[in-house]
Amino acid sequence: MPTARLFTILLVAITCTRIATTLWAAMWNNRGDFYASLPGTYVKHLNPTLWNSPDMQGAMGYHLDTYYHGPTQYLTLYPIAFLDSYEQIAWALLPLLVAAIAGGWLCLYRTLTHLAPGVRIGVPLFAAAFLFFPLLQALIQREFEVIIFLALSYGLLQLVRNRLATAGAVFGYVAWFKYIPLLLLGYVLLRGWRRAAMAFAITSVAIVAMTHLLFGLEEFYNNNVPGHAAQVFRVFEYGFFYDRGGVLNGNGFCTGWFETETTLTNLRHGLCAVSARIPALPPNVIYLLICAAVAITYLVTHVRLTRSELSQADEGWRRALELSIVITVCACFFFSHYYYLIVLIIPLAVLLVRFLAAGQGAYLAAWGCSYLMIGALVIPTGILSPLTGADVWAWYVGSGLFLYGELLLIALLMLEYWRLASRRVAAGSGQPALS
Repeated sequence: MPTARLFTILLVAITCTRIATTLWAAMWNNRGDFYASLPGTYVKHLNPTLWNSPDMQGAMGYHLDTYYHGPTQYLTLYPIAFLDSYEQIAWALLPLLVAAIAGGWLCLYRTLTHLAPGVRIGVPLFAAAFLFFPLLQALIQREFEVIIFLALSYGLLQLVRNRLATAGAVFGYVAWFKYIPLLLLGYVLLRGWRRAAMAFAITSVAIVAMTHLLFGLEEFYNNNVPGHAAQVFRVFEYGFFYDRGGVLNGNGFCTGWFETETTLTNLRHGLCAVSARIPALPPNVIYLLICAAVAITYLVTHVRLTRSELSQADEGWRRALELSIVITVCACFFFSHYYYLIVLIIPLAVLLVRFLAAGQGAYLAAWGCSYLMIGALVIPTGILSPLTGADVWAWYVGSGLFLYGELLLIALLMLEYWRLASRRVAAGSGQPALS
């Protein structure tokens, strides 16, 4: 049997095994931030049985008149209020979220086969998506980010097919889940897509109006959401202090970081983890420099591309890379738990297929390093920890390994975006060529 075929069979077998173990785990270990965000005030009057359900008592929102996530979640999942316990909700959502993941993958596959016709991407894309640990964790915990992954994958497909109004409406839907994706509106406006911007605005107005009628808007910000939003702007001061238990805690820029924290995996928390070990490195200054570098590179490249004549194929890749950059910024540069990184499947898939299509071995190796550092725990931590005698997950987060993967991913995206801008239409040929 040829080596390539044997490797393909082995990769598919490993991926299918990981999917099976994840589904098994999802049947018994199904609580995370989605559970904590329940039930939502509307349940109190709509279904008192769920409001008072004993298995809801551990939820952060239990018997509180508030909504911890944005309107999109509660509007989309409005019918779950008619179920009588979280256990019923978890079982009802499992097949729906599996279908959403499959739908998101299919959208990605159709997008990338359109961008790279003739390239065999099925198996690599299958493995890259379904071995990605943030996706597996999001499914196990029934996180709404699974729906966001589906929506963004569908939005990318519509963008590449030049269905701008549909893409704009999808982006509007996504933006009202956790507000940070409002950056998508900035992207649409920068590209000058009026139809997409109008669809975004109409969708947003409809979501806000429906939310006000069904829930009341005031209960969406009488919680910790404004505090998280304010933290985004605390970038000019940082510090650390020890609490009474002797645990090192972050302050200012690093607020929310502490030594034993094992869920937050954004650039800020990664930089704070590094700074806690190397005090001479100011995390806020490094963060601002990274932000400036990304913003300047992106805007300069955007201008270069606007002045360039791109083939239809290159324009498709441009949109895929641009949306990938915006998604990566939303997922990595602000407050985020590990499972938020599920959406990084999209930029990782775009880069993987682009490098495969071009046969770029060195870039594929760099891509593999980024992928592994962000989320390829193929062997479950429940197996690795007993074998190693250490808490593998705590080591992974505490070491800040995810930080280097995220930085490498954004570097690859910006580099590929810049390289695309270096393409010109060859004089008289009508075909793109490297300048």
